[in-house]
Amino acid sequence: MLKDRVLSITIIFILSSILIACSSAPASKEVEGGSDALPPIAVVKARETLAAELGIDVEDVTIESYQQMDWSDSCLGLGGAAESCLAAIHPGWQVMLSIPDGSTYEVRTDELGEIIRIKE
Repeated sequence: MLKDRVLSITIIFILSSILIACSSAPASKEVEGGSDALPPIAVVKARETLAAELGIDVEDVTIESYQQMDWSDSCLGLGGAAESCLAAIHPGWQVMLSIPDGSTYEVRTDELGEIIRIKE
């Protein structure tokens, strides 16, 4: 009787573990430009920020790809020597953008696009 209970509990545990592992979503997902889905607001803001920084029309900036990231600090991993960045995980986006002259830019944002940094 005890052996049957232990066996049943073991089987339930193994099956539960398998189900949980199979249902977990990946931590980050890269999306190529041209997808039919609308990009997250942070990606749109990254595009607008780059256009403003370069002094070009937003329509001239193409979203090549974007993926969710966990940045290591409040400066999105791009803090300078004279900056004080809070060392804490900040979820956000890594956005790859291009312009007509062939230049490609990496733009990093926080989750909602309130913090935006262009990698130099």
